Order: sequence, then structure tokens, then C-alpha cells
Amino acid sequence: MNIFCRNIINPTCLLIIFFLSKIITLHADSLTFKKANEFFDSGKYSKAIKAYNDSSTNGISVNLLFNLGNSHFKAGEIGKAMSYYQRALKLSPRNPDIMTNLRFAHKKAQTEPIPITFRQKLSGKLSLQEWTVITSISGSLFLMLIGIFQISSSYIKSTIWIKFFGVITCILLIFSSMSAIDYFGDKRLFATQDGAVVHTGPVEQSPELFKVTDGMELIELERSGEFIKVQSSIGSTGWIHTNSVAFTLP
Repeated sequence: MNIFCRNIINPTCLLIIFFLSKIITLHADSLTFKKANEFFDSGKYSKAIKAYNDSSTNGISVNLLFNLGNSHFKAGEIGKAMSYYQRALKLSPRNPDIMTNLRFAHKKAQTEPIPITFRQKLSGKLSLQEWTVITSISGSLFLMLIGIFQISSSYIKSTIWIKFFGVITCILLIFSSMSAIDYFGDKRLFATQDGAVVHTGPVEQSPELFKVTDGMELIELERSGEFIKVQSSIGSTGWIHTNSVAFTLP
């Protein structure tokens, strides 16, 4: 009897403890986020940034990234602000406030975004979550079509609507998969230090090619140790230290 009770009670107790810890963490994060907002409203932007980062233990949200971007912008850290705005846009790509602030940050930094392809523009209209739903639906429809072809007569297989449905499903499946590749393959970076040096090679002793300004948008080409080979909007390439850039992916 005692063994039976222990087998029932122990998992139950662990489950209760798990949920209680989650509730406590969520409450603590909520209080920290509220405190961060108070720091921001009072102009204490460095403290706001720390508090926002401390409140991210339970996950990343659009509001968190947007507020971090605003805090860095107010603190005069344009490149870091732009990286957070760009990350927020990945979660909410049609958010007008984020788009406005990112454009304003580009204007403040006197830089232009690096041009992207038409496919990247199109895929950027939806968030990763939305593309995931489309991929799941189109994948399910594709499997259903395979099943229909396996069990249906030749007449049904030859009907126009089945062919049209199949083509549309394949296009959606391919495009949504490519959008996921675009999302995770985003190589954009933002310079975070005025005057940071771009070298000819991945070592500090390499000759200087040019210097970046805070907020300059760059493209990552490859990595070597603590250096990243980058390309500027005008096509210049060189190596910059990782401490001098902010990434657009977590």
C-alpha cells in the first residue's frame, strides 16, 4: 500500500511543484517587466535594458524585443536598437510601430537597409509561426492528395480541379519551406560601435580596410574565431570583431 501511494504521490507532487515554479517564474517576470517599464518612463535606460533582459527568462515576445529596441535607441545605441527591431519584425512583420521605429533608426544612423530579393520581401510579410501553419496545412494536403491518387479511379485523377489543387499545394509547400530557410538564414548584422575597424583578415593585426558607424547594416559571409567576414551595402568586404556587431537572430 505504501509503495503504491508513493508511486502515485511522487509524480503528482513533482507535477504540482513544476506548475507552481512556472507560475512563480511568470509572476516574477511580469513584475520585472513592469519595473523595466518604470525605468524606461523615468529615463533610466540602462536599468530598463537590464530589467527587460532579466524578464526574458520565460521566453521572447514582440513587446519585449520592441521595448529593448526602444531602450537601446534612447540610450544612443542605434545598432543594438536596430537589431532588436529587426528581431521583433520577424515575430510581427506587419507591425506598423516596429517598422516606423526601424525606419527612424536608419534615418538617425544615416544608413540604408541592404537590398533584399523579391522572395525575401514576400516571405517577410508573414511571421515564422504563420509560415509554419501554412507549411503544416500544405503538407497535410499534399499527403491527402497522394492518398487520393492511390485509391481513386483514373477519371478522378485526370480532373482539372485535382491537378490545380495539386499544383497550388506544391507551390505553397515549396514557398513556405523556402521562407523558413530565409528566416533562419538571415545573415544581417548591425554595427554597434562608431569607428570599429574592418580588417583584411580575421586577426587584430590585419591592415585596416574601413571603419563602420553605429547602425551600419552588414551581411555576414563567414566566421573565423572571434571575427566575422562581412559585406557592406556598397559591396566592401572585410573582417570585424563579434563584439562590434549585433545579430538579428537570437
